[in-house]
Formats: sequence, C-alpha cells, structure tokens
Amino acid sequence: MRRLHLGIYTLFLALFGLLGYFAHRFPSFTGDNAFSQWLQGISLPLFSQTMEVVSSLGETVPMIVTVAIIAAVLLLFRRRLEVALVIALPAIGGLVNYSFKLLVDRPRPGDEPLSGGLSFPSGHTTYAIVLSGLIFYLAPRLLKHRGLTLLVQGLAVLFFTLTGLSRVYLGAHQASDILGSLLLGGLLLIPVIILYERKTRQINAEPEVQDARTA
Repeated sequence: MRRLHLGIYTLFLALFGLLGYFAHRFPSFTGDNAFSQWLQGISLPLFSQTMEVVSSLGETVPMIVTVAIIAAVLLLFRRRLEVALVIALPAIGGLVNYSFKLLVDRPRPGDEPLSGGLSFPSGHTTYAIVLSGLIFYLAPRLLKHRGLTLLVQGLAVLFFTLTGLSRVYLGAHQASDILGSLLLGGLLLIPVIILYERKTRQINAEPEVQDARTA
C-alpha cells in the first residue's frame, strides 16, 4: 500500500473510531432524528413495501442464498479466487460488525425499537456494502460487455443505497449507524482489493515466467 493510500486509509480508520466513540456515548446525533422523520414521511406508492423487501435481503437466509448464487455463477466460469472472496468477505464483515456492536453498545432508536439487539454499525448495511462494493469492483474485470458491466455496477450501488435507507425507514437504525457501516465496509474492502490485485498479477505473471524459461 503506497504512502498516500495508507494515509487515506488511516484517516478513514480514525473517522470510524471517532464515530464509534461518540455513538457509544450518545444514542443519536444531531440530524439523526430529523433524517429519520423525513425518510419515514415519504408516502410514494410501494415505497414501504420496497423498503421491507430490500431490508429482508440482509437477513441470514436470504443473505446465504444470494452469496451462494453469486458464488455458483462465478464457479461456472472457473473464477475460484473470486468465489473465495464473495464467500469470505461478507462472513468477515459480519463478524467484525458484530464485534463493534458489542464494543460500542449503542441501543436501537425509539422507545420500542423494531427489533432487539444493538445499533452501531448496521449489520445489514455492512453486508450490503462489502458485497456490492466487491461486485462493483469485479464487474469491469470479469465482464467484457460495457453495457452489462454498467448494469451490474448500477444494481450494486442501488442495493447498498436502498439497504441503508431501508434500515432507517423501518426504525432499526439511525442515519449515523449507516454512516458507520459505510466507513467500516470501505475499511474492509480496501485491503481485500489490494490483495486481490497482487494475487492476480502473480497469476498472470506465471505463464510469462514459464515461457521465459522454455524459450
């Protein structure tokens, strides 16, 4: 990791730590309630149903099914390294997210929250960000058709955006919880992408080395 990249990564790590510290001390931040009220006041047709469906995709069973389908498609094209990342990254993200939930110990919003448990950061959103971010990154490297690449990337952005909004809309999280997940997801993605690029360079270099030896 270059010095500039390391500096940026350290900055975002510090921001996440600072956000987690204040989330531990305060059940909500200035603007959290206002954003929640604005979002929950939206009355567009099918908006509520959309939020519920998108949020449900972050539950355990749909999450496992989604990852399994993506991994199966990649396996058909013999992309074993990508399969390992698609399976491992959401699992690691879930463990790290849960660890920070216990550490920060922030209650969910409201006197009668939608579900039990802790609030910061949002597990649904962290999962959506690491999976969508990985797909967004891999799409132009695995797909040769530009239109298909843009479609996949657009769906990836839409998925993690709607997931974050749905958790606030349903009263399960504050907006600051979603921001924490965004930072955490980025912190998890960056080293994985760096390692992936190094590994793919090694794999691509192996045939060249073999050709040079046999020349």
